[in-house]
Amino acid sequence: MDRIVLRGLALAAALVLPLAFALDPPNGDLTELGGYAENRFGPRAPQAIFVPPLAEPARPGASYDVLVFGDGFSRPEAEERHARYGHYWTDHLRNLTGVTVGLRSAGTAPLAAYLASPDFRERPPRVVILQLSERDLGERVAGLALSTVTTPRPHSVATLRPIAVEPLNRQPRTMERTRAQAWSPPPIGHALDLLVKALPRALLNVTGGPVEERSLAYAGLFSSAAATTTLFRAEDFQPWRTDRRLLEERRAGLHAIQDAVQANGVTRFLLLVAPDKGTVYADFLLTSPPNRSAVDEVMAADPTLQAAPLAAGLTALAAGGVRDLYAPNGSRWGLEGQLYAARTVARTLGRLGVLSGAAEASPDVAILPCRPDQGDCTPTPTQTD
Repeated sequence: MDRIVLRGLALAAALVLPLAFALDPPNGDLTELGGYAENRFGPRAPQAIFVPPLAEPARPGASYDVLVFGDGFSRPEAEERHARYGHYWTDHLRNLTGVTVGLRSAGTAPLAAYLASPDFRERPPRVVILQLSERDLGERVAGLALSTVTTPRPHSVATLRPIAVEPLNRQPRTMERTRAQAWSPPPIGHALDLLVKALPRALLNVTGGPVEERSLAYAGLFSSAAATTTLFRAEDFQPWRTDRRLLEERRAGLHAIQDAVQANGVTRFLLLVAPDKGTVYADFLLTSPPNRSAVDEVMAADPTLQAAPLAAGLTALAAGGVRDLYAPNGSRWGLEGQLYAARTVARTLGRLGVLSGAAEASPDVAILPCRPDQGDCTPTPTQTD
């Protein structure tokens, strides 16, 4: 028996150790969740990070022009090992406009609790931005119950002088993803995790996991080594996204939140629904998904709901050849997606009268130089067979 166990351990070591030395550690939430190789799906184009970060976790007693309640699109999540403050749209918003930006987790620091707090009464921000992931609308949005907050609809909103846009013009650093050669000792746990998740898929054709690899109709949408496929969360294509009655109920609840935020007559509200990756890239899949999201359309049908639409603009940018709007190894925005969100929010705050002189610059201009040797100077998509 001991001999059999030793042989088994030797075989496992023969498989796992070379794999551990060869694999890049997972930087993306999809490569880690689904057991896909970071070497294949990790972005090769550089990302950007501000050091130190320009937006900060909201401190009790501090005043901010803009207070963002968000998730992993806006700030690092606690479970994300490689996420760092400094590379989110919230940092780009501060850099573009000069406004101070505080960040809170929409999950662990509920907005309703903040509205009932002395902090909100004594130091109200000019804007509260609620950023939700589109997938969160499938269920009632947690942590936003307003039963503890008395919020009559205001008769009027105070006319305050707009904040003048004063760009910081900071230059972010280039942020490269972690490579296998930088790890000592090698990530043996990651290699085991990948084998456990990938072998049933590869050898037994097991499907139905939380992450799907789907073929793209065009190459060049992402900078990863996998030119004609990318990863999505399986839930990106669920049928509830076409249920207009459900989405109208969610919209009514979000409107109640807007009324609660603006009840003091001073603070403005802005809703930012971050489209899921499958929503933005639905038109570029080789096999068209059975369900197309109606979230942006339903939210826009109420002109009194102050929301910044993103899905159509992101899809247009992808069609124009902008790569890595979403990370090829993850479910959230890459550099260009972060930039587009920041510019869209700045323009929307200008229309709401919060900012004056908000830039109308083209949203599809990268802020980092391209690298000719990596092929990221010519992102024009090429149709595949």
